[in-house]
This record gives sequence, structure tokens and C-alpha cells, in this order.
Amino acid sequence: MKRIVWYIQFELPAVLRYCKSCGTKREYRCSGQFRVNAQRKHLDIWLIYRCPHCDTTWNLPICSRISPAGIDADLLERYHNNDQKLAAQHALNTGLLRQNGAIPCVPAFTVAGENLPTGEPVELHLICDYPLPVKVSAVLRQKLNLSRRMLNQLIDSGSIKGAPGIHVLKQKLPGHITLTVQYDATGL
Repeated sequence: MKRIVWYIQFELPAVLRYCKSCGTKREYRCSGQFRVNAQRKHLDIWLIYRCPHCDTTWNLPICSRISPAGIDADLLERYHNNDQKLAAQHALNTGLLRQNGAIPCVPAFTVAGENLPTGEPVELHLICDYPLPVKVSAVLRQKLNLSRRMLNQLIDSGSIKGAPGIHVLKQKLPGHITLTVQYDATGL
């Protein structure tokens, strides 16, 4: 069985928050930058978001009032250098976002990888650096250019299968998932 890998690339997701300057809820964009503030013997670290309409900032608290000795020196350096992987890790932490009054939005994503061969069974690997709040079905629909109804037909017919216990339509992208696909574009 042929093995095909699709890599899912994404933008840092926006969050929905009330903007005091605009007077309404807005989608704040993640800047990918951290603010590290040291006051006496304590550190505060935030991830900075911006309202695209009025440029107001909102700081997502990462660490609050911690001792500099309480954080690994390499990790602190990554915050100072605006490490993009670290920013993505925090921007995708839906629990942290909700805890701080923000509603996470679904990130925009693209799927890179070769197209599926027609009529030939394939072991398809969907790979992303982080678990994403995006359904596997959305990735398949985008890459295969299918409607929801057509994707449902392929799943119901057994042309697309996940591992036992995995419901392809409901499963969110865990970072890596393997599917078995026998795709026939002419039969749709």
C-alpha cells in the first residue's frame, strides 16, 4: 500500500474578545511576540494579541508574578527571543485562552502534499506540529475539494477509514493521524 503524507500548515489562530476601543467583539490576531516584564523579584510573561481594526493590544497572561529562579533559563530566553514554536504552543492552548476570557477561533490552514492516486488504496498520514482545533474532515474536504455530502458518501462506502474507534467526521486533528483511503474521483 502506498504511503502519502500531508502536512498541515496553519496561521496562529485569532481569538474573539470584546474590544473596549471598538465597543464590540472583535477577532484579535496573535502577534507571535511575547512581553516579559520584570519588577523587582517577579516576572510576568504575556503573549500579545492585536485588534486589526483599532490596533488595541490584549496580553494573554502566560506567567504571572513568578520568581526568575522558578523558570528555566533556556525557556526564559525563548520568551525573550519571541520563539515562534512557543508562541504557537500558547496560541493553540484553548484552555488557557478560555480561562482568560477569549474564545479561540479556528485557525486558517493549508494542506501540502501529493494528490491521492485514483482507485488505488493509500495509507494517508495527516501531520501537524501541534494538535489543531480543526476536524480531520475539514482537512480532507479542503485537499480533495469535496462537499460535505461527497465526503460523507466516501466515508459511508468505506473508501475513507480511520483507525478503529476513530470517527473521521468528528475527530479533531491530534497532530498525527493515519487514514486508509481508496479514492475514486470519477465515481463522485
